[in-house]
Amino acid sequence: MRRLIFLLAFFVATGCASLAPERSRPALPVPEAWSNAPLLGTDMQQSGWRDVFRDPALQELIATALQENRSLRQAIFAMDKARALAGVARADRFPTLDASGRSTSTRTPADLRGGESGIDRQWSVNLGLASYELDFFGRVRNLEEAALERYLATEEARRTAHMSLVMQVARTYLLLVGDREGLTLAQETLRSREATLFLTQARVDTGVATDLERYQAEEAVAVAQSEVARLEAAVAQDENALAVLTGIPVQSLHLPATLLAEIDLAGPVAPGLSSDLLTRRADILEAEHMLWAAGAEIGAARAAFFPRITLTASAGLASLELNELFDGAQRTWNFAPSISLPIFDAGRRQANLEAAEAEQKIRIARYEEVIQNAFQEVADALAKERGYAGQVQAQARRVASAGQSRILVDHRYTAGLESLFAVHDAERTLFSARQNLLAVRLSQKLNTVDLFAALGGGWEEQGKTE
Repeated sequence: MRRLIFLLAFFVATGCASLAPERSRPALPVPEAWSNAPLLGTDMQQSGWRDVFRDPALQELIATALQENRSLRQAIFAMDKARALAGVARADRFPTLDASGRSTSTRTPADLRGGESGIDRQWSVNLGLASYELDFFGRVRNLEEAALERYLATEEARRTAHMSLVMQVARTYLLLVGDREGLTLAQETLRSREATLFLTQARVDTGVATDLERYQAEEAVAVAQSEVARLEAAVAQDENALAVLTGIPVQSLHLPATLLAEIDLAGPVAPGLSSDLLTRRADILEAEHMLWAAGAEIGAARAAFFPRITLTASAGLASLELNELFDGAQRTWNFAPSISLPIFDAGRRQANLEAAEAEQKIRIARYEEVIQNAFQEVADALAKERGYAGQVQAQARRVASAGQSRILVDHRYTAGLESLFAVHDAERTLFSARQNLLAVRLSQKLNTVDLFAALGGGWEEQGKTE
């Protein structure tokens, strides 16, 4: 028995060879740094999402979504499945030992035993090794490594789903706040135009204004009513989207009234960003693990060209009498090594190897593509970041000027010095300016969300694993 255990330990320790290609990470197919990073900033790669999104209502929505979202649950369950499969592959590197006990009783009739019937009994216990492969060429080890890398890839896919969910909730919340603010603006404009229509109708009744002016006022009211209806639908759609993301029924979404300008987000990134930080993105790490898995599968395919040696062995005790079963003289053992030599398979092994090598090339191209896309996402977000502050200031000045113009035109119209057309024109200019300011502020906030997502950092809460 001791010799058998020693042999098993020796064979488990074998399998040192590996025919997998040496790991080599492809060079980043992008410049070393972004040249247009903003001059002000924070280290957003190290920030948790609570440090990025400081609005309490948004934080509550994100936290709820991370607990309740069904898509994220699917990613977590996929990771659990891959981890279990990696455990199965790892177990293949070790022998399977089974213990068994057996008792048989056989009655033989008298005519077969020389005139006297009898019962023969046999007792046995065994410890057996079932078809353990000596992994001299690393086939089993490479299959285990491939399964492990696929599991690690699903872990990164889970992180990608986590980051994507945080980003979707943040974007949808910002859109909801923007549409609510836009709806309030449209409703104010509608009330103003209705007041103008009432005044115009009174002037028509007294003969001061013409029917043309009344038609113009009615048209302006209809346009405002249409905009209100559009934004009411947009707000409802935003609320429905948040309900799906968070798992909260629409009727339970009691969000406080707030303005885009009041939502606090982290500032822009620090200057001189290196493109090496992209290697922290979950989707890039996922592609990298799949690349390593493809390399390990090449090693397994190469090992198939070499002999496979398997062992089947058992050791135990057998006796005709139960009370003698554990006598040292009753030992039994069996040792049956076998070898399988590949001779002819009509090109199957070569085709499997070529398929594995092609898969590796696909994974290399995929890895490079993911990096290039990530670099572009960051570059685009950085390019937008510089201009938004200036745009907000310029649009704010435009709103102030348009507001003063509207006041002056109203006074002149009341005094009979301006036409109704001038009033409508001034009101449309003010409405357009306020809409544009709202749109720029929304775009600025959304771009901050996109930039954090593109940089691949700041989504996991610090010190906490989801």
